[in-house]
Amino acid sequence: MSTTPEHGSQQSRPQTSAQANEALRAFVRAHGDRPWTRTELAELDRLWALWRAAGQAGVSTAA
Repeated sequence: MSTTPEHGSQQSRPQTSAQANEALRAFVRAHGDRPWTRTELAELDRLWALWRAAGQAGVSTAA
């Protein structure tokens, strides 16, 4: 889905948990109430991975 800037971009810079969370929320909001395609699910999975990585980075930074 190309309505969000996150789609298709392989972001190399670290994100905060809040930024990653907002990217996920924006993608799901833009998707709407319709079935997910394989491509959209792959992008959703990528965004979840960024969110998890941001969360883990925050935990290791705090420790």
